[in-house]
Amino acid sequence: MANKDPEELAIDGHNYPTWASDMKLSLSSRGLLPVLNEQPENAPPILDYIKASALLLLRNNIHSDLKTEYLMEENPRTLWLALKRRYEQRKSVILPHANYEWAHLRLQDFKSIDDYNHAFHKICSKLKFCDKEPTDEEMIEKTLSTMLPVDRLLQQQFRQHNFQVYSELIQTLIQAEKHDELLVKNHHRLPIGAAPPPMPEVNYTVQNNNKFDGSTSSNPKNSQCRQKRNKKQKSGAPTRNYNNRSSPYDKTIVCHKCGCYKHKAKQCRTLKHLVDLYQKYGHGRQAKEPRLEAHFNLPSLAKEASCSQQLPQEPSNNLTNHPQGDFVEYASHDVFGDMD
Repeated sequence: MANKDPEELAIDGHNYPTWASDMKLSLSSRGLLPVLNEQPENAPPILDYIKASALLLLRNNIHSDLKTEYLMEENPRTLWLALKRRYEQRKSVILPHANYEWAHLRLQDFKSIDDYNHAFHKICSKLKFCDKEPTDEEMIEKTLSTMLPVDRLLQQQFRQHNFQVYSELIQTLIQAEKHDELLVKNHHRLPIGAAPPPMPEVNYTVQNNNKFDGSTSSNPKNSQCRQKRNKKQKSGAPTRNYNNRSSPYDKTIVCHKCGCYKHKAKQCRTLKHLVDLYQKYGHGRQAKEPRLEAHFNLPSLAKEASCSQQLPQEPSNNLTNHPQGDFVEYASHDVFGDMD
């Protein structure tokens, strides 16, 4: 796997602490770090190709203006010390700015714990470069004292844990933040009042299908045997089609009293006046003589009206008793009987 070169050193030197640390690691991974150290008197001299490799790596990772300024440097240790003297003098400039950022750093100004942690470590690296690195106690107190006021209960809980390492506090805050995000996501997916209504109550009833079979035996074994026989008979019987089933009554056998086919004559309970009407206008008429035929005609055609019987005289308003017999429809000029 190829070694990744460190970030380029800026001309103003704002990233010098990070660049110096990454450059030492890069030279050490290639076996070139002893070039930057002072060699003892009795040590063997460093080969020229090793010096050239270290010098090439340093020149390729600095700003182009710095490369032009230090173009005549051929010793990598000399170039390294020159850059160190140049940017370590900037501590007096970096320290006031880092102290200002530290004083105004607040957790409540960031959207997530990760963003806060990233900015926090950048400020700490500047303070470390200026030999003012804060301790874990100061970092923990800085974090807890700048939380939102609504999180005061959470702050008290974290203080009760007595964290001694800053990284443990940040890990706990990240876990709490992820749990809060999950709760909010579930709330937006199903907000308050969006739950489905409860299912209606269902009452289960049992129908007693045990019918009295006429036996007076109280032995439960006999009833169980009868139930088994009935199940066997039902299992072998063909399935019924309830959509197209026929009527259980024989319509050819009619009661001679009321004309109904759902019961026999000896079981007829029809009222007497209904039986008399059926005997007179229904069954009796069919048995004795055919029904009379009548034709309806308009009043203008009354003269041409025809009927199976002779038409009576025109009716009047006088109350007269009509002869008993069959009702006959007829036509007349006096439809309402008020022309007299």
